[in-house]
Amino acid sequence: MGGWRTGQVRWIARGLSWAGVALLLAGALVGWLAPRLPDGLLFGAAAQSPIRDAGIDVGGYLGADITALAVIIAVVIGFNATTLQIAGQTHSLALVRAILLSLTPFLLCWTLTTGVALVYFLLPPVYVAQLWQMLCWFGAVVLLMIAYLWDLPWRLSGQYVGLWAIHGLARMPIGQWEALDGYSTLQTAVAAASARGDLGTVRAVTAVLGRFLADVRDAKAEAKPTYDRARYRALKNLLTGCAQNAAGAPNAVVYNLGAVAAGVTLQAAAVGHPSHDPDHDLYSGLLGVLRGNPQRLDPLWTGMRHALCREFAHADPFLVQYWHAHARWSADDPRRIARVAEGVAFFHAGCWSALRAVWSRDEADAEAADMATDLYRDIVTHLSKQMTQTRPKIGAVRLADVPVSLLDTVHAAILNAWPAGEAESERVVVVNAYESRRVELLAFSAH
Repeated sequence: MGGWRTGQVRWIARGLSWAGVALLLAGALVGWLAPRLPDGLLFGAAAQSPIRDAGIDVGGYLGADITALAVIIAVVIGFNATTLQIAGQTHSLALVRAILLSLTPFLLCWTLTTGVALVYFLLPPVYVAQLWQMLCWFGAVVLLMIAYLWDLPWRLSGQYVGLWAIHGLARMPIGQWEALDGYSTLQTAVAAASARGDLGTVRAVTAVLGRFLADVRDAKAEAKPTYDRARYRALKNLLTGCAQNAAGAPNAVVYNLGAVAAGVTLQAAAVGHPSHDPDHDLYSGLLGVLRGNPQRLDPLWTGMRHALCREFAHADPFLVQYWHAHARWSADDPRRIARVAEGVAFFHAGCWSALRAVWSRDEADAEAADMATDLYRDIVTHLSKQMTQTRPKIGAVRLADVPVSLLDTVHAAILNAWPAGEAESERVVVVNAYESRRVELLAFSAH
């Protein structure tokens, strides 16, 4: 569902839930408080009217109420059984618990309403107000049932799965993520959706996950930014797990996995992981899944650079979000730009190596050069323009200076990882592209 549609559905469901709660409270007040009001007050006399004087068949009234309540719970249970089966098969069994918990308001209301109705059936009520109470409570049950069923498609959507999963991850250090249900749910949801070609779910979950990785802060890890095996395994396995089944999936799936790779790159830079260390390669699992499918590498790289530099999923680029989230870092902190550039360059080198393993060297080198020049274009054409729309400073850093520094640092990191003495003609192409883009960026910044 789109953002507007999703928001509308959720607000309607919440409105129905609150209306149900209001009816529940109103019924309690009418049935238990109104008969004790003085006759002169509004509804006081009517509430105190004995049922025997009103000529109402209490047995038939309560029997119809109890029968209708039984039908309602049967419908919800039958519908929910199918829902739980879908959630378990397409996303994760861990998500079933969240869906069951969302049934709690309805079940509590239904239990209370049915219990009081049965008591009244055995011990007939005295006042008419008590029949009003059962009518209000029946209406509350109906509204809560409709609210639950109305909200159910949202709870089965990829966006909900992603938001539910990262809620648990955000409260724990990165090194402890692998033990959480949300961690495995993210991997299962993306991998299963990739296998069945469900692009909507892949797009929704990867967008939420990538943006979360760009924004979340592990204070203890950032206080000691260095290699940590638990953090390394959590980030690497999260990316690798999401990439399962990507080799045979459409290019759009791999493109969206690029957003997760971008988020992992930024989070690795934030916690000080040496992204350029070949012995602790964050991307080897992802690239290993795509080994033998070189046509998937360009969409993967495209998804990564788009997430970093362009408006992604109707929100700021990941880099802008990352810099805002870490605005308190000092202006010369290498995690702002240098570590990010090293991670991007290392990922570029990994893609290049995978291309060379399948394609001829000339084809692989030309494709790698195109990847680098595309990144430069995105930094100059898209990221710089996006940053002019935000506030002028991030902490002590002027935003106008950031794209130039990023372009310089990324270019230096890519050339540093360039195979010595190889692909010299492509190297010249990349250098020329950098120089022309830098002139363009300086001219844009001057305005």
